[in-house]
Amino acid sequence: MTRSMASHVLLAAAVALAPLPALAQPAPTPGPADPKRPIGEDDIEKSLRPWAKGVSPEEQAAALSLFKEGNALIKDQLWPKAVAKYREALNHWKHPAIYYNLALALVNLDQPLEIYDALEKAMEYGVGPLDSEKLDRAKSTKLLVEKQIGSVEYTIDVAGATLVLDGQEVFTGPGTYKARVRAGEHTVVARAEGYTPVPLTVKILGGTVSAITIPMYTDAELTRETRKMPNWVPYTVLGSGVVLAAVGGLLHSSAKTNFEDYDQAISQCAATDPSGGCTTLPAGVADKKTSAESNQTLAFTAYGIGGAAVVAGVVLVILNRPKTFRIDPTKGAATDIAISPTVAPGQAGLVVAGSF
Repeated sequence: MTRSMASHVLLAAAVALAPLPALAQPAPTPGPADPKRPIGEDDIEKSLRPWAKGVSPEEQAAALSLFKEGNALIKDQLWPKAVAKYREALNHWKHPAIYYNLALALVNLDQPLEIYDALEKAMEYGVGPLDSEKLDRAKSTKLLVEKQIGSVEYTIDVAGATLVLDGQEVFTGPGTYKARVRAGEHTVVARAEGYTPVPLTVKILGGTVSAITIPMYTDAELTRETRKMPNWVPYTVLGSGVVLAAVGGLLHSSAKTNFEDYDQAISQCAATDPSGGCTTLPAGVADKKTSAESNQTLAFTAYGIGGAAVVAGVVLVILNRPKTFRIDPTKGAATDIAISPTVAPGQAGLVVAGSF
């Protein structure tokens, strides 16, 4: 409800409860059946008073004295001072008629929550301390005030967590905090050791209930990692280099063996050749040399490519180290957590959904 709308509601309430102009004059006071005037002290004294149980005569007298002062202040439209006197009177005696006149003064101070509470207590005993017309007037005024008030039901599941509403600590969990609040925007957050506070701005509509389980996340749940590339890429490059180097080693070993076999065959050939040399190579000896030279070339190539791949893999592993960042859980599109408003008949609040 906008402030303009609130002013119209309060104006209507003021018209409903305001005393008649004659009340401020020395003319005779209207009878107690007039619902438009404040209740007088004589009305209290003449009532049946089951609400006086446990209140001493001294306390009643003190309350009545302050009550008279409050009534005089209302006649002069000194609303804040009248409110103070009525509240002081209630410290001595919580009489429904005092609550009624307190609501009358509060109507002019734009205090819907306090008006609502005062009217509820004024109507607690029905027509006894008031009369039927004043009781009806209190009921109709309460209905007007309800349009400026919403209800909240905020649940926190973490033991020891503190619920903070509009900067004030109001509840310690686990459990559900229930209260009436003025319609409009409110900030709510739950705080607990090991958890990151996530403030929510909630718009409360008049006459509705905002029921929310307040989201709470640990630091780990709100921490994400990012890499320049998929983690398998650098390790695949590194692994390929190691494999190529290993293949190069096998080829080098094979080339060495073939060279040794070739040298041995030449030595044996020279030992049996009368010329002291090896004029005719035995069958297959030349192939050993060719194979050894090929394997050696391939081995060096594998060493080169494999070594380069290992170096590249190591560099990529270093460059691809994860970087952590904090997410904002109120922005569902970026974080897989969605917090959205919901309004239903008789109820309004937020829906919180997400996955980690």
